[in-house]
Formats: sequence, structure tokens, C-alpha cells
Amino acid sequence: MTTLQLLPHRSDARLAALATQHIIGRLTQIESVIDIGCGDGVVGTLLPERCRYRGIDLSNATIYKQNQDDTRIIYSAPEELESLLSNSEPADAVLMLDVLEHTRTFSELFKLAIPLANNFLIVSLPNELFLLDRLRLLAGKEHPAHSLDLINLPEGFKHQFIINISKARHILNRIAIDHGFRLSEEWVRPLIAKNKAMQPLLWITRQISSPQVWSMGSIFVFSREA
Repeated sequence: MTTLQLLPHRSDARLAALATQHIIGRLTQIESVIDIGCGDGVVGTLLPERCRYRGIDLSNATIYKQNQDDTRIIYSAPEELESLLSNSEPADAVLMLDVLEHTRTFSELFKLAIPLANNFLIVSLPNELFLLDRLRLLAGKEHPAHSLDLINLPEGFKHQFIINISKARHILNRIAIDHGFRLSEEWVRPLIAKNKAMQPLLWITRQISSPQVWSMGSIFVFSREA
């Protein structure tokens, strides 16, 4: 049975930092991590020193500034990524935090990552049916991941799909089961408003509607079956 938990999230907080501190840190059997789509490698700065960290991202599409000083991070040319992953040593946990929605086929990278995971696959996805995003669109403000302002930027900056969390869960869980994993935890991310006066309204919204309305996204923890 999948455990559903809340991971409150301010809009200005780093998702990778929240996931490291509140999810990865409480899982057992993690002595090594591969972070696919690592950006500047913030996850590696928050893990215990004993944990072996490897970050991988595309050289032309990192959302955050590249961290060339961290020798644990590889910035790969797009055409070399599949070979790099195929030749990587497995790790206890493989992370793909807000990565799959940037890829052209959605599930291919997930399939490439599965053989690298000894114990856990941790995947986060944005909920692009989030009510506030829909209201912003109605108010004439473009979605930052699907905006026409992204024309001519590399593929990695753009979301290739509008993510429906329910459908994404079904697709990824089916693949995971075929490879000996199961969805053991799902963390949904309710927004913490900067304006405290908004908190009661957000709380009421959570009580009367589904996470598809009020969650900013989900983090799936897939565990290897015994």
C-alpha cells in the first residue's frame, strides 16, 4: 500500500533541498546517490559526508548555474547521456527531481535509471493542473514552463508535457512493477503562502478538494521489492 504524506512547500523553496532533508534523509539503506538532472548539485551539499554522491545533468540545459567546482558532477552532452548512464555504477538511490517532464518521451529516462537503483527510485513531478497556475493563466500570465518566451531555448528548459499527476503515477508505477519496484510513498506538496493571511483559505481548500487542485506536485518513492 502506498503511503500518502504532505511536504509543505513555499513557492521560493528549492524542491531538491526539501526532498533531501525530509525524504531521502529518513530512508534507510542509502549510502550512495545518483542525482539525474542535478543542476548545481544542491543535493550533494546536504547529504551526510559518508554518502557517495554523483550528479549528472545536460551541459546545455541546466536550470541552475553549473557547479564546475564539484568533481562529483558530470555535465554531459545530450547525445552522450544514455551511454553515460549505461556505464555508471549503481547506487542505493537514484533521483530524478522535476526532470521527466523536460524529456521528449517522458518515460525513457526513467527506464534507463531503473538498473542504476539498488533500493530506491525517487521521482518528483509538478502538478500542472494546480489551481493557482490555472488562475494565473486565466489572468493572462503565461505558464513559465510552457510560455512562448521559451522559443529557441534548449529542450531541457521546457516542459514537453502538461503533467497530470494521476496519469503520470499510473505510467511510472506500471514500469516500476515490471522491473521489480513498487510505489511505496507519495509526498504531495501543498503551497505555504508567503502571506500568512492566506493560510486558512489554503487549509480549507485542502479539506474540500483533491490534491489535483491544491498540490504543487508529487514526489514518488519507488522501493525495490524484497
